[in-house]
Amino acid sequence: MINDVYIGILEECKAVNDNTAFYRDNTPPDFTPPAFLAELIDFSSQRSINGKQKVSAQFDLKYFPDGEPREYKNKCIQMQEELSRHFRVLEGGFYIKDRSFKVTDDTLHFQFTVKYTEAMVTGETPMQELETNTNFKED
Repeated sequence: MINDVYIGILEECKAVNDNTAFYRDNTPPDFTPPAFLAELIDFSSQRSINGKQKVSAQFDLKYFPDGEPREYKNKCIQMQEELSRHFRVLEGGFYIKDRSFKVTDDTLHFQFTVKYTEAMVTGETPMQELETNTNFKED
């Protein structure tokens, strides 16, 4: 299900700026800004009833601006405003919690948490097979 969360993050990034590259967990050798980099920084799960588990996943969505270095901070602040207007609910119904923004070393860090409940799917049938007798005696 964490892949569904990443897809939701990608869709929100496209809604903010469709021309910006999106990377997941690491950057390729040919990395060129502007770009988003989504990293999972904390993941915890807790067992619940009926084979379910409650999941809390914290992400750091980094934005690397392009252009002149003296404009990086201003571009990060502009992107912060755009991201804050979006990123409320991700595609798939994942709610964003605990949003925070910080610009460090000319890179915008947007940290947020996604909490959801996940059901464990098993191939077992919870009921047994029922044998029936269809041989009826007629009067």
